[in-house]
Parts: sequence; C-alpha cells; structure tokens
Amino acid sequence: MNYIRIYLRFVIIYMKGKLEYHFSLLLELIANTILIGIYFAGFNVIFYNFNNIVGWNKYEVLFMFTTSWLSYSFSCFFFWSPMRDIGELVRNGKFDLYLTRPINPFIYLVLQQFQYTFLPRLFFSIYFWIYSLQRLSIQWTVTDVIYYSLNLLSGFVIFSAITVITGTISFWTVKSEEIVSLLTDNNYGLKNFCDYPIQIYSKGMQVLLTFVVPYALTGYYPVANLLGKNLPHLWIAHISPIIALVMAIIAYNFWHFGVKHYGSTGA
Repeated sequence: MNYIRIYLRFVIIYMKGKLEYHFSLLLELIANTILIGIYFAGFNVIFYNFNNIVGWNKYEVLFMFTTSWLSYSFSCFFFWSPMRDIGELVRNGKFDLYLTRPINPFIYLVLQQFQYTFLPRLFFSIYFWIYSLQRLSIQWTVTDVIYYSLNLLSGFVIFSAITVITGTISFWTVKSEEIVSLLTDNNYGLKNFCDYPIQIYSKGMQVLLTFVVPYALTGYYPVANLLGKNLPHLWIAHISPIIALVMAIIAYNFWHFGVKHYGSTGA
C-alpha cells in the first residue's frame, strides 16, 4: 500500500509539471491518437480487400491484437519511459541520485513518472477489444476466463521484462534507446510483428516471436486456443505463465547485475 500511495503522489507531481505546458501535452495526446487512428485505418483497408488472413477473419485478428495491446499498454505506463531514458541518466551521472534514495532505485525509477502518451492506445484497445468480442461467438466458461486473465497478466510481465532487459543494456552501452525502440515500439519495432497471426511469417520469424522474444505468447497463441484454431503445437498456448516467470527472473537478475556494474565502474 505504501508503494501505491507513493506512486499516486508521484503521478500527481509529474502531471502537475506536465500541465504547466498543457498545450504541449495536448499535442502529444493528439499526435498519438492520430497515429493509432492511422494504424486502425490501415487495418480496415487490409480487411476491405481480404476476407481473412490465413483463416483469421477481421474480428478474430482484432480480438487477438487488442488482447496483446492491453497488456502492452499497461506495461508501458510503468516501464517504457524509465527504460528508454536510463541511458541518459547513466550518461549524465544522475543515476547516482537513485542509488542514494531511501527506496529501491528500480522502484523509484518506475514510480516517479506516468507515461500518459499511452492513454490513447489503451482507450482504443479497450474500445476495439469490446467491439470484437461483441461480434465473436466465444462461449466463455469459468476456465476460459481464468485462462484468458492469466494470459493477460503473463503478457504484461513478458512485455515489462523485455523492456527492462533492453533498458538495462544501457549500463554497458550507455545508450540503448534504439534497442528499446527496436524491440518494444509498437509502431515500427519488433512488437509490431505480433499484431497479426504469425503464420504469415517465415518459420524462423515464428520461432523468434515464440521462444526468443515471445510476443506471440501475449496474443496469438492464447487467443488462437480460445477461438479453437488449429495449432500444430497446442502446448505452446499454455506456457505463457511459465515463460513470463522465467523472463521476470531474468530481467530482475540482469537489472541487479547492471546496477552492480554501474557501481563497480564508478560511472
């Protein structure tokens, strides 16, 4: 509960600072809204010309990638900005300030900001998620609800872990913004590849998106299982929680290893 109160206080302070430049804040939100609107316009153009993509109709694909977007949006609220900016903190030595606070530096780094620019993505995700569900005939059972909810949480952990891992590289490279964007940006990064059924990609890309950078586990596999799609390896649709746990452990240890490296080099 203490961390929740700290976070809410930080959010209020952070947003008060941003509201000092309310026009800039408004432009950022409008720009992000337009960008996401263009994405959905392109999505509709694709399904205007094609009835389905490898057996997935418009509403099934929409349900699949909004599922992934929900986990992604919540993850970005906490981790996108801190991990993108960690390189700058290391370069100018300001990360030292985080090490002297009476709070875990990672928690302080995450809690001190609120990535409001992802609000349009979250709102669009919720709207089109509901819209797609209304047009799909999924017969939900208690088991399905638990399975789906667990996979949403696993998706959040997977996205967060990948973002933390890429950001932590800054302790060695000093500059990792491009790496973070390459792997986690939903507009032009690798994350964008999991917005459609992965059968459209080569076998190598499918393996990459399933086991190396497991974005396919955040939307494609759990939704395919719920929709009764023919998966050649059904067991993969059930490993998201395990992979999420493994990646969380890797991210946690890699971060602490990076912090120790930062201290030992006297950066």
